Amino acid sequence: MPRWFGLSLAFILAALTLVQTTSAHTAGCEPTLIENFEGQLDPTIWRAVEGNGCAVGLCGWGNNEVQHYSSQAVRVVDGALSITVTEEDGRITSGKLVSDGLFSQQYGRFAARIKLPRGRGLWPAFWMMPQSERRWPLAGEIDIMEWTGNEPQRLIAAAHFGPLPPHNVHYSETLRMPTPWNEGWHEFAVKWTPESIQWEVDGRIHSTVTPDDIVPHPWVFDREPFYLILNVAVGGTLGGEVHPEDFPAEMRVDWVEVYPSACDP
Repeated sequence: MPRWFGLSLAFILAALTLVQTTSAHTAGCEPTLIENFEGQLDPTIWRAVEGNGCAVGLCGWGNNEVQHYSSQAVRVVDGALSITVTEEDGRITSGKLVSDGLFSQQYGRFAARIKLPRGRGLWPAFWMMPQSERRWPLAGEIDIMEWTGNEPQRLIAAAHFGPLPPHNVHYSETLRMPTPWNEGWHEFAVKWTPESIQWEVDGRIHSTVTPDDIVPHPWVFDREPFYLILNVAVGGTLGGEVHPEDFPAEMRVDWVEVYPSACDP
């Protein structure tokens, strides 16, 4: 057999192996959720939260927040989700979407492309809660992204766990930029496995937590699926001082995507 023919055959076999491997990887990487916010809000994925928390015995949503959530503050506009904060006669209205009871998943990559709002006292977040009946934070909480208008150059990633309040604890890390995070669009994500939670911004890993990092507390992030939450809180323990003159303010979400744990999109 001529040497060039042997090399060509080897190259073809290698290429076929690569194609087969790539195809298998792609087949295993089918997203479990793609939400592009086209047309109307999908009621099979999202439910709008209403009120100030008092109806569920959690006035101020447990954090002294001042907003009243309303479905009227949540719309799909020009191919993106819009959550708008307004103030009228001293009443501040905002929006919150949850996939509680509609979509949840244990492990994988959870991502969204978001443009943060402008406004002092705002506290937008993209986060996840367990599909569980256990009281907070016994089953955990994963905050993919938290940000505040009073510290616009700071981004927060956090995981909550431990015993019941006031003895609950959390692990958090911050990412600071020389420019405010609300000056453009960003992709916020976590990659969650049984042994770790890894936070990303625009494809860059910036924080990781493992069971060893939270000793002596038990690792509760290997027990239940979590559902998605998108909201803009106002004021409260993290939002801080509110300036109603900064309203209306709008957070926009281009898309939300969820992939299985075997996937690395």
